[in-house]
Amino acid sequence: MPTEEVLANAKRKIFAEIKFEMDKRGYTTTSLAELLNINRPTVSSAIHGGTAPKDVEIRKKIYKIFGMDI
Repeated sequence: MPTEEVLANAKRKIFAEIKFEMDKRGYTTTSLAELLNINRPTVSSAIHGGTAPKDVEIRKKIYKIFGMDI
């Protein structure tokens, strides 16, 4: 499988798992951003699988909030 396809699949998996937890707990991207005290586009980038160090840091915080083992 080409590297770009692997990356795209990983991003889809990240988004699906975080979105599931958000929906289960009644969070929106905006409410999660408010909880984390950051702007909505930054949270959106992180949950959509952004690869910048800031995206990874934010995802780790989200995983902790939701008790996710990823």
